[in-house]
Amino acid sequence: MDILWTAFVFGLLGSAHCIGMCGPIAVALPGSRDFMRSYVTGRIFYNLGRTVTYILLGGLLGMMGLGIWLAGYQELLSVLTGTGIVLATLLTWKRSWIPGGSVFSGLSVRFEQMMRPLMQHNSQTGMFAIGIINGFLPCGLVYIALAAALASGSLLGGMAYMGLFGIGTIPVMFLMALSPGLLSGNWHLRLQKAIPWLALLVGILLILRGLSLGIPFISPDLAGNGSCH
Repeated sequence: MDILWTAFVFGLLGSAHCIGMCGPIAVALPGSRDFMRSYVTGRIFYNLGRTVTYILLGGLLGMMGLGIWLAGYQELLSVLTGTGIVLATLLTWKRSWIPGGSVFSGLSVRFEQMMRPLMQHNSQTGMFAIGIINGFLPCGLVYIALAAALASGSLLGGMAYMGLFGIGTIPVMFLMALSPGLLSGNWHLRLQKAIPWLALLVGILLILRGLSLGIPFISPDLAGNGSCH
């Protein structure tokens, strides 16, 4: 997928947003710093769990996109997906990236309830399970990335996009879980301002990609190549 590189950058910059939503969960993870090896390993498993969920969701969306591609609507899928990302970004520019509404709030509460029992036990399996559940929390940032995974039009493309997105979120989330004090200050607020711009870039690239203008890496001839996966 020609815009695969945007996944990691989106995840890295987007982790500034993740601090507000997932940060409290990362800080509340069980474990004692007196056992530093176990403490660090547990947080690695937690972040791996989140990334695995993103990869699975990316594969699911990629498969859905594959069906559309096989039907011969690959260019239309890319244009519509990109347009949707651009419109969603513009409409939420000054608002939270976390979806509101009773449905999303209810889902968040349900997933948090599922995490509580796991928080009582300091085990690597429990940490991994917390990360798996955490990956399903409603998040506008993740939905934007999933839209790009859908436009990949392939199982592996969707998995790769969301895998790189998840890896991009790990550095900040790992530091947040390991030592919240390391991320003090307003740097993440400044970094968060870049997220909508990157979302716009992803949307525009998807639109250009769907137009099949024959521009390498930006707008390849999708009809001529048949497939990019």
